[in-house]
Amino acid sequence: MKKLYLATITVLAFLTAGAQDMHYTQFYNTPLTTNPALTGVVPGSYRVGAIYRNQWFSGVNNGFFNSPYQTPSISFDMPIALGTGGKDVVGVGAYVLYDAAGASSFQTFSLVASGSYIRHLSPNHQLSIGLQLGYTQTGYKNPQFASQYQGNEFNQNIASGINLQPNVKYANLNVGLLYYGKLTSKIALYLGGTIFNTAVPKYNLATTTEKKTLYLRGNISGGLDFTLGRRFHLLPSVLWMKQSVANQLNAGLGFGYDINMRTNITLGVYSRSNDIITKDHQAESAIAYAAFQIKGFKLGASYDFTVNKFKEAGPGTGAFEISLMYIGFPKTYSLKETLFCPRF
Repeated sequence: MKKLYLATITVLAFLTAGAQDMHYTQFYNTPLTTNPALTGVVPGSYRVGAIYRNQWFSGVNNGFFNSPYQTPSISFDMPIALGTGGKDVVGVGAYVLYDAAGASSFQTFSLVASGSYIRHLSPNHQLSIGLQLGYTQTGYKNPQFASQYQGNEFNQNIASGINLQPNVKYANLNVGLLYYGKLTSKIALYLGGTIFNTAVPKYNLATTTEKKTLYLRGNISGGLDFTLGRRFHLLPSVLWMKQSVANQLNAGLGFGYDINMRTNITLGVYSRSNDIITKDHQAESAIAYAAFQIKGFKLGASYDFTVNKFKEAGPGTGAFEISLMYIGFPKTYSLKETLFCPRF
């Protein structure tokens, strides 16, 4: 029954061609997929990141690495100083993302180049504008449709009635803006927004229906860093997204402790809610997060505990994410005194 349930959800998303773009719970640990204006906003000379999301891994009895929803990605970005003063910076980078969704494995592969211009407004304030150009290929692998099930068993000999292309390809464009500043010696703020799919691509895997528009997706993200004493930090953060008629809010509070200048621990509790601006608003997940950073390496882990009606599908309907980031700090690096970055 669970496989039929997942197949039905996937088919419905496919037929509407308005499926929501993928996104991560740890949006603060995957900056290039959150906002292109974060490209090059690095407290070092370069940043390498990887993140892996696995959802419903024990809810369908397939095993952890055969779960119906998986999203890994890797990224690289770096700042390049302009002029001899190093006041303004150009950020360059790229990321590769793969997403598999549903029991029928609706698969998406994206390769995205990212760039930004970071304007140094004053010693304590900076503004960044970002642009991304991407290539995406999407399609089905071994599609299974609800009409091909007999009871709880899939029968590939039953015709689905839907004619599919092997895959479709399209180019895309994203734009973003970010402000970061130190309001006082103890309080820092970042605030930004992004518009995805600004090229408004059209596609459809079904050959018998017209192409559908990939909806624009917008987000607003922000956070504060309240320094308490010399070692403690309160880190509230928020991400709000809207695509077509769907909208989602991810918000919560992190607590950081600095062991020394390059070693720290962060623990956090967050929540995700859907349709918060309509009468259909509902809580989706409660999220636990922990991260450890040492000498440029940062390891983060989170788990989404499902709290809405989907938990009735059985155990393991939550989502696990693990992220790993490394920031390089060579001795000759000259931007560390001029380019400052938010703490996530």
